Amino acid sequence: MLGAIALDRVGFGLLLIVAFSLGLAGALTAIGVLMVRAKTVLERMGAEGRWLSRIPLNRQLIQALPAVSALFIVLVGTGVTLTALVQAGLLHW
Repeated sequence: MLGAIALDRVGFGLLLIVAFSLGLAGALTAIGVLMVRAKTVLERMGAEGRWLSRIPLNRQLIQALPAVSALFIVLVGTGVTLTALVQAGLLHW
């Protein structure tokens, strides 16, 4: 955005921010949906007793997949935020 302001192209900068935000939201939503779908697929495969029956699946682990995906997203977001704050000089690590 600062580059767009310096080039006197504020509208273009705002458009880039909106496009980036939509892309990021889509990617994070897709990761969450994939994790929830993985839970369903793993439960189905475990119940049917196919090739997955050789791998010991803990039902509690399968049920925790949505929470694990949410935790992963929060940790990545926190890491990105902290990195940005350090690079901006607002946080001294």
